[in-house]
Amino acid sequence: MEEFREEATKRRTTKRFNTKVKMKSFCQLNLVWCMRTKARKNLVQGKIAPNRESPFRVIKNLQNGAYRLEHLDGREIPGTWNTSHLKFISAKLMFTQPLA
Repeated sequence: MEEFREEATKRRTTKRFNTKVKMKSFCQLNLVWCMRTKARKNLVQGKIAPNRESPFRVIKNLQNGAYRLEHLDGREIPGTWNTSHLKFISAKLMFTQPLA
């Protein structure tokens, strides 16, 4: 009986967790913002430092939630980026907001 209760609790927890997770995926050539972590922010700017870096282009989807990116001028960025650190840029947003 105890094993059944434990299994039911595990299933409820998994179901609740999975409802809150939002899956993101990007196609090749999509434009994305990259999140700046505390280590990459300019300390002089303090609280008003931007949270996202200038737009990048997705060049490869590694099928495990990781992506390879490049600058808009074609220079590849070393390493991979996870979807949790990327945000899609719509074409409207790209041309209406100034770049940092």
